[in-house]
Amino acid sequence: MLDAPELFRSAIGQKLLELARRHAPLPASAGFAPERDLTRLIVGIYSMQGADFAGIASGDFDPAAIEQAADGTQTTPLGVPVARTVYAERTLYTADNVGFVVLTAHTVLFGNETGIRRVLDRLARGRIKREIPAWAEDLVERQDAPMALAANLGANTVSSAVREQLPFTGGLGRLRVVGNFAPPGINLAGTAVYTDESAAQAGARQVNEIQGLVQRWGWFAALAGIPQPVRNVQAVPRGPEVDFVIGLDAVAVGRMLDQLSTTASAVRPGG
Repeated sequence: MLDAPELFRSAIGQKLLELARRHAPLPASAGFAPERDLTRLIVGIYSMQGADFAGIASGDFDPAAIEQAADGTQTTPLGVPVARTVYAERTLYTADNVGFVVLTAHTVLFGNETGIRRVLDRLARGRIKREIPAWAEDLVERQDAPMALAANLGANTVSSAVREQLPFTGGLGRLRVVGNFAPPGINLAGTAVYTDESAAQAGARQVNEIQGLVQRWGWFAALAGIPQPVRNVQAVPRGPEVDFVIGLDAVAVGRMLDQLSTTASAVRPGG
């Protein structure tokens, strides 16, 4: 969950806004301005055979302008036109496997094509209902945190490749995180629930080692013009749980996002 106005007022939000303008699956003629029109984002990510995602954007949208802009002749900032199809009696707009559906003038469904179609299937069958687990529900309702995240890694097993790169995920079951965009840029605080106390102690130790590891390899990132992003890391085990705080530098994270965006554009067909 993201409070969009709070995000866009921050330093990292300005970088994300720049990237959104470069990668939005919508021609500029639609008149959509995220910093003006968005109020809240809720995104779900899940993995069955691949990584699919879907989300709800709340705000003010102009369905008529969007429909006119997505006529198949105007290109998006990605350099490809928007494809318009009908699925489950809804108009689905996609560009490069990312798209959206305007549900109302104040609600837009977005995601990759698979994620969107699964949501539309549920809408068509009347199966949309609140299914947030009790341990995560309060995060969505919090008014004091512009960012919140909940993950159930016990239900979606972390791959061995991820565990090798992020060893603290070994034995990790549930994750609850809240954050804000105060200096140095992104501040996270949360609780990680492990399978047992020994796994929690190992996870806390590995999290606390992150800052030292980043500092040791900081010279390598500096060669690419990327400053060290981690400003603070603290993790304290408490039985099978670990309480942690992480502070990230907005400038460094922004430059990392630029690098990722450049890489993604290079590997995209036609990029």
